[in-house]
Amino acid sequence: MDTPTILLLNDDCLVCIFQYLTLDELMALHGELNPRIDQILEQQLHRFKHFEFSMRFPPSYGWNQLQALGRHLHSLNVNVGYSIKAGEVLDLLPNLCLGAAQSGRLRVLKIQHVVLTGDYIEQILLVAPFLEELDISCSSIEDHLLPNMLHLATNLKTLAVSSEAAAFLDISLLRSLWHLKINWIVGTPLIDCASLSKEYPLLNISVYQSNSVFKFGPNYR
Repeated sequence: MDTPTILLLNDDCLVCIFQYLTLDELMALHGELNPRIDQILEQQLHRFKHFEFSMRFPPSYGWNQLQALGRHLHSLNVNVGYSIKAGEVLDLLPNLCLGAAQSGRLRVLKIQHVVLTGDYIEQILLVAPFLEELDISCSSIEDHLLPNMLHLATNLKTLAVSSEAAAFLDISLLRSLWHLKINWIVGTPLIDCASLSKEYPLLNISVYQSNSVFKFGPNYR
């Protein structure tokens, strides 16, 4: 008697089974059996629209699995850590962003505790046109890279940056924003939020310092 195999099951049976699997369990099967199984597996990835991880415990997925997941993401939150080597992050981020760029579904991107160099920005640019919210408030970025990235983020509504990065903002880009969030780092200058709020009366501004929040704009008057 032949040993039963998952490949003998019809598509409806496989869907019933896969709907109970966790993301890690689905990823363990993806790319390991045959294209038909992969296609049915990917139908389950819509359950994982929001993906968050720390580089201290990174996901152990292959490039094809990361791309498949990226195609279904609506939000991505990566906590890097300044002690983590860039190469470790760039083994994961490009395939997630490539998959997200293929589908155009990603709306929220948060990357924290990292120095955002050109290598990182290259990946963010893949998804920038689709983003409605970008949070790099706990990361640092080379001053010339931020304007280039934001010029492509034409659908951006909420931007969160550090007070250092805010100093290099192209003010003209604020016309399309709904909310600017600033992480005020001790010892760094802060842009004149009161004057900015008057110049852009539809823009809401929140400034975070320690446990305090200072708010400007139409929602806070």
